[in-house]
Amino acid sequence: MTDKAAQDEDAIRRAYANLKSLRDNIPPGYVTDAVFYETFNRSLDLLQQTGADVREWRLPRKPIGEMDQSEFFLRIDAVLAYFTISQEKTSIGFRK
Repeated sequence: MTDKAAQDEDAIRRAYANLKSLRDNIPPGYVTDAVFYETFNRSLDLLQQTGADVREWRLPRKPIGEMDQSEFFLRIDAVLAYFTISQEKTSIGFRK
């Protein structure tokens, strides 16, 4: 494994761990703590550095505290699912 590949794998693992921890610790209601937004953005930055296109999961430009927990969870879950599928080389159905 090349040094770049090892760095990319490490970045993906770190982003996954951060997102999973974020998912498990966001309190109910509106997300008012800046650390949650910063952790999410840093995790996506790590994934982007590996060459992943994460634009669709970026947070909309809203002031901190105006995003509901469910919208945050939606984005986190989508990123986690995408990279879980990618890493497991899972075959996606949609066949008759």
